[in-house]
Amino acid sequence: MFRTKVFRKKIAITAALTAAVACAAMIRPATLGAAAETLGAQEIMVKRAAEAVLSQVEPTVEEFRKKAMDPEGAKAIITASGKVLTREDGKWITPENGPASDSEISIVFVGDIIFETGQNPWSSIAYSDGIRACFDDATWETLTGADFLVVNNEFPYTDRGTPTAGKTFTFRCSPWTAQWLGEMGTDIAALANNHVYDYGEEGALDTFDTLDEEGIPYIGAGRNIEDAEQTAYCIANGTTVAILNATEIERYENPDTREAGEDSPGVFRMLDTTRLCEKIREAKEKADLVIVYTHWGTEKMPSQDWSQTTKAQELAEAGADLIVGSHPHVLQNIEYVDDVPVFYSLGNYFFGAAARDTGVLRVTVNTKEPSISSLQFIPMLQYRGVSTMEGSEKQRVLDEMQSVSPGVVIDENGFFTQE
Repeated sequence: MFRTKVFRKKIAITAALTAAVACAAMIRPATLGAAAETLGAQEIMVKRAAEAVLSQVEPTVEEFRKKAMDPEGAKAIITASGKVLTREDGKWITPENGPASDSEISIVFVGDIIFETGQNPWSSIAYSDGIRACFDDATWETLTGADFLVVNNEFPYTDRGTPTAGKTFTFRCSPWTAQWLGEMGTDIAALANNHVYDYGEEGALDTFDTLDEEGIPYIGAGRNIEDAEQTAYCIANGTTVAILNATEIERYENPDTREAGEDSPGVFRMLDTTRLCEKIREAKEKADLVIVYTHWGTEKMPSQDWSQTTKAQELAEAGADLIVGSHPHVLQNIEYVDDVPVFYSLGNYFFGAAARDTGVLRVTVNTKEPSISSLQFIPMLQYRGVSTMEGSEKQRVLDEMQSVSPGVVIDENGFFTQE
């Protein structure tokens, strides 16, 4: 439990002992019966003295606790589970307007997004009418209502560079379109994917500069390996949730999407998970919970492949509390690996021309514990933008997810648990 509880108990014991000594000093020689009566009275006095001291101390302790857990202007904080997190440990992120509740926080994950009209014709709506017009009311509320929104940003923001030679699909969008991320409520842009380097080093560096200018933290790629490996720490209600982002795509030793080096930009690679597992263990020492957002899997497959299965086991053993995936462009199954929930792929979210089932993962964290109190998959449709499904279509998608997710129970609202 929180360290100040121990501190508070010590104060109470000290106060009680002090009061007892003071009471004992008041006792004068008398008959045995009178002494017994006096001792009974002293017990009451000791109890009252301790309660009086606690009533004075508790507000001070609570104030200290809140200050220790408040990231505003602090160089270090104490998390809800008593861990110490410093500014040097990673990127600190807090809700712009504070969390909606004082007992829980929500983190929403979405899959692949792109604003390039060649790949995503429906993004042309944003160019003419604004990004808000691309989402129905329920979807927009889900995105902007999250305490933390994490998106897989599958392209660079640049007007420079040249497309990677020999690569079949290369994407980019003008830097000014990054403002749409902010309007959507994005708190973290996940960049560990196979398209952020489509326009080479220039395109990648422009992307980092653009997101910095927009005030949107990014993870999974960076100006060098130290930057690319950074962990995002979402902080609210005294609870800290670490989010890491890495990619195994492309699955060969010399990929088009370059791995970041000591002095060169690129992505955080996890073809071999050794380094990612080290970062998970580091985050586990600093945060109350650890979530890993991975870019992995085989395109168009409805279930995980051998590599995802192997890597999920490795990440779970390293200490991940939740694993979320993207890249296959379709929804994939849910599984529990050693009691760790794994949502293998969220699929395309706002990425292509074809009508496609999609959705978001809403994670609710109990900040009193802290723990993951619920996981909810919200079915949506990508077609002429993104809309939230209802009725029979919603149930159809949930039933399909259930059919490929043995050992998992998904209810009619998309909440899922281990069977």
